[in-house]
Amino acid sequence: MECLTEAPDVDGIDQLVSRMKDAESVSDWSHILADYISWGNSKIAKHVGIFNLNSANDCPNKKTQENGESETGLCQVPWEMCYAGKAEKIYPNTLDYRRRQEFLWDCLDADTFGKALLELIGRKRNDVTAIRLSEAGDFRHNGDIYKADRVAEILAQEGIDVYTYSASYKLDGWSDVEYMTVMESVTKANYGDANYTAFDKSDGKPEGFVWCPHDLQKQEGSDDPIKCGDCRLCIDGDVDVAIPLH
Repeated sequence: MECLTEAPDVDGIDQLVSRMKDAESVSDWSHILADYISWGNSKIAKHVGIFNLNSANDCPNKKTQENGESETGLCQVPWEMCYAGKAEKIYPNTLDYRRRQEFLWDCLDADTFGKALLELIGRKRNDVTAIRLSEAGDFRHNGDIYKADRVAEILAQEGIDVYTYSASYKLDGWSDVEYMTVMESVTKANYGDANYTAFDKSDGKPEGFVWCPHDLQKQEGSDDPIKCGDCRLCIDGDVDVAIPLH
């Protein structure tokens, strides 16, 4: 496959480009995707897959708390508090990995991506319940939204949910989303299914919100707080969720 997107200058890109050129089937793409989907972390359950559309360092809303709104939106978190940005600083391979994820996302059409992901999931021994999009970064343009929603439509046929969080409130494509759960992270806007916002816990629970069970249990000293995926508040998108400022 010949990709029109320019490959980033990062470690591992030559190997990825070579594999992509040799890919001839959905099965081939599923084996490539297998190296770019992670399963769970300290906050997310292992039955939830994670794929980033871009890195925190390339986020369209990076440093908007400090510098003002971008063309896409406004992040509620200062850059120095961004957990995704911290990971890219602390762990040397993370930034390059996420930039390769972005390249892969830009090169694959939605149908191939969705079908390859389903084939990958079908090979896993353990059940997969959901896919979290963009743990790092954010949606850059409407094309990302439409593509992600088409992927969500394909996965929904097998009962797998797709959910995301976004501060890119200026994009008008959100109104066309049908299959992906979108948690808006900008209180000044009205888009998506529900709101996900950071508050100072000392001010009390904001009206109409529930505290994120994971963060609340963690702050209360739990050694094993419930994980995202086992908790479905943000996957179902039926209620506004507050997280304590870290």
